[in-house]
Order: sequence, then structure tokens, then C-alpha cells
Amino acid sequence: MSEKTKIVPTATVSATERTYRDVLNWIENRELVPGDVLDERRLSEALSVSRTPLRSALSRLLGEGYLVRLANGAMVVREIGVGEVLELLYIRRLLEPEAAMLAVERIPQQRLHNLKEELSNPHVMDQGGPESWRKGDDVHDLITEFCSNRSLADVLEQARKRIRVSNIERVPGRGDHADDEHLSIVQAMIDRNREAVHTSVLKHLDNIRDGFLAAFGVGVQHDR
Repeated sequence: MSEKTKIVPTATVSATERTYRDVLNWIENRELVPGDVLDERRLSEALSVSRTPLRSALSRLLGEGYLVRLANGAMVVREIGVGEVLELLYIRRLLEPEAAMLAVERIPQQRLHNLKEELSNPHVMDQGGPESWRKGDDVHDLITEFCSNRSLADVLEQARKRIRVSNIERVPGRGDHADDEHLSIVQAMIDRNREAVHTSVLKHLDNIRDGFLAAFGVGVQHDR
């Protein structure tokens, strides 16, 4: 059997995918920070996987830009800089409001009402941190899930993941505002108001950008 037709065992694929997600979660949650060297032996032991799926997962993360390989061959977590975050936000600003308008008629009302209830629950949202971020992610996940354009969804999902591993999620004071903005987006979707959906998503992304620029001491430049 040639290499081109060789079938990879399902167990290997599953282990690779699980390892990829686990390492990416560590990066997103700051358990692995920019500059950390990834020790294959320690990672293999911590994840209870062999070197083969681990190396496949790390190669994928390298290709997606979360890791960088040093001259000595070691892989380290890459810093997502201010300039790259702004580029990614620009992409989202161009595409996500349009994706939201495509999705708004397709999202089941029950899912929207459930999400609105969760976003309005002070016992959940007042905790802040990862739980609040996950509820915000649910809003954006609905957009990509129901926008009916897989290529568009893939671009937005990749941009969001790259932004998440930057410092933007830790901008002081953004949490409460972001929760209110997500709630406004969901309400506009419940109302099936395409114009309000577009406006609320655009406003949310502009506020993310402005908060990020202010937090990092960069002058805010509004689009004209």
C-alpha cells in the first residue's frame, strides 16, 4: 500500500485531535504562555498520549501560527502582537456583521432564548473570566454555525481563536460591556431584525478594537 493510499487508524486520528484541542486550550487559558518551550516528554506524560499524535498536534498548531520553531528545533508558544490582533479584528469587522445577517433567519428561536437567559443570569455572568467568555463565544458560534457559508465561517473561527490567545480578552473593564453587547446582539436576532443585528455586531467589534487600543496605549482611530 502506497503512502498516498495508506489509511490512518481512527484511534490515532482521535488522539491527535484530542491532543490538539488540549494544547490549544492550555494556550487560550494561559496555562502555556508566549515564550514557553514545549517539552515533548512532559506533554506526552501530561496528556497520556504517545509521541506520534503529540507531534501531529504540535505540527498543526505550528502551521496555524500558535507555535514557532526555534533554530535549535524546539517549539515555543508564539506571541500574538498588537499589529496582528488589529489585522484580525479588521477581518472580523468586515465579515462578521454580514455573516450575522446571513445567520439571523436560520438560528432556532429556542437556542436564542436559552442564550439570552444565560447572558441575563447574574449568577453566571458576574463570575466573569472563562465562564463569561464562553457565553460570549456562544453568540459568535451561532453566527458561524448558521451563516450557511462554511468558508466564511472558517475564516471567522480562525480569526477568533488567534485573537483569543492574545491579551485582548484580559483588557480591564471590557467584561461587563461585552456581556451587554452580546445580549444586544442576541435580542436583535430574536427580533429577526437584520439591520439591528448588523449594527450591534459592528458596534461590539468596534468596542473590542477601541478597548484593546486604549489598553495598549495606542491612539484610537475610527473608520470614516
